[in-house]
Amino acid sequence: MGYRAENLFRLLKAAAPTLLGVLGVFLLAAPVRLFEGVAPTPIIPLVIVFFWSVYGPDYLPPLSVFFIGLLQDLLTGGPLGLWPAVYLVTQFIVMSQRAYFLGREQKVVWIGFAFAALGAGLILWLVMSLMSGELLPLRFLMLQLAATAAIYPLFGAVFGELHRRVLVEV
Repeated sequence: MGYRAENLFRLLKAAAPTLLGVLGVFLLAAPVRLFEGVAPTPIIPLVIVFFWSVYGPDYLPPLSVFFIGLLQDLLTGGPLGLWPAVYLVTQFIVMSQRAYFLGREQKVVWIGFAFAALGAGLILWLVMSLMSGELLPLRFLMLQLAATAAIYPLFGAVFGELHRRVLVEV
């Protein structure tokens, strides 16, 4: 492989989790709804932030997490800064517990993700309730968080293979 190709490959390796996060935001913001809107769209960027904060924090620095959240705010019409704050808080807490998650069974990590998603959801609900001046209903948010937790094992397996085969081995 030539010098330029090697540098491009190294750059793509380093940017892979960030690019996955951006792709997750585009999927979340797309006007396509699962099962004709019956099933809420999972918060894929949250899965990405959690996974890479546990298994490859060097590949997803806080600046990338901030950018992913800001892009989500811009594309979904949310208050600017809300998603970056949620994702950065999630990343900080998950990285503080990273030693606990490493080497554990995937169902333990999945439970950890469910708690992280619940925490992120509570932050969102609290901020949006404060901004609207009333307690917002939790039903849709809880359904969205349940859908997000349900997809984690699939995405975790795919990201695990990407991490193992491309980012670590090559």
